[in-house]
Amino acid sequence: MTFTQLRILQAVARTGNMTRAAEELNTTQSAVSHALRGLESELGLALLVRGSHGVSLTAAGRAVCRRATLILTQLEALEQEVAAARGQDRGSLRVGAIPSANARLLPRILRTFGEAHPHVRLTVIEGSDGEVLDWLQTGAADIGTLTAGAVSASVPDLVMRPLATDQMLAALPSGHDLAVRHSVPVADLARQPFIMSTGGCEPLITALAREAGASLRCHYRVRDTNSILAMVAEGLGVSILPELSLPAHHAGVHAIPLEPASVRTILLALPADPLPAATALLEHALESF
Repeated sequence: MTFTQLRILQAVARTGNMTRAAEELNTTQSAVSHALRGLESELGLALLVRGSHGVSLTAAGRAVCRRATLILTQLEALEQEVAAARGQDRGSLRVGAIPSANARLLPRILRTFGEAHPHVRLTVIEGSDGEVLDWLQTGAADIGTLTAGAVSASVPDLVMRPLATDQMLAALPSGHDLAVRHSVPVADLARQPFIMSTGGCEPLITALAREAGASLRCHYRVRDTNSILAMVAEGLGVSILPELSLPAHHAGVHAIPLEPASVRTILLALPADPLPAATALLEHALESF
């Protein structure tokens, strides 16, 4: 069993695809397949279920992958600590990011951090709050952004710090009757066909509706923000989206604050025993705001 095999298993588990795992690891699909067959042969276990739509882990594969992640995280921590003892700044860092933070907050942070730490290799993995939380808890990500309210304020073994805030906004077709207002109650939106964002904001939107005593008429459930905006522009419904996820302008869409105003907090989270590079990124990010 080699560290390379464990890294390949981890990448395949995360991507669910041999080709994407190979691209992520800068190797070939045949090398990925060969490494995994060798690992399965050595362990005497089937770790993967191979299908026409990709690969998934067996129960044994999930158990092995959890251990592999712990081993690789400890190895990375050891290498970073040894490098730091030698006065060097190097290693790798996997950043889990919710889409809105990845679009509007992280690019500048990662650029300036990269300039200050040129020998730290950064990898960004984008997903919903639930996915990022899972990556942080399993070790697939070393640091990540989460939405306060979408996850528990106190998650065992994670340290969370506020990074930024933005408003939740109503997204309306430009010619809609509600678009002429300066703000709109959630109860008024509940009377319209609603396009629910499933990319991570659904718990926040559902909570807003519950607080308003309203029941949203969800005609559509869509993950991608650009798709939601395109549907709103066509008059298929209204939606609620975080300010950071919206472009400066989208033809046919008018965004206005909710009434009362709803503020979302973006958190930066890392394990209680973080990699040195993760701690450095946390400190750098907090100093940037």
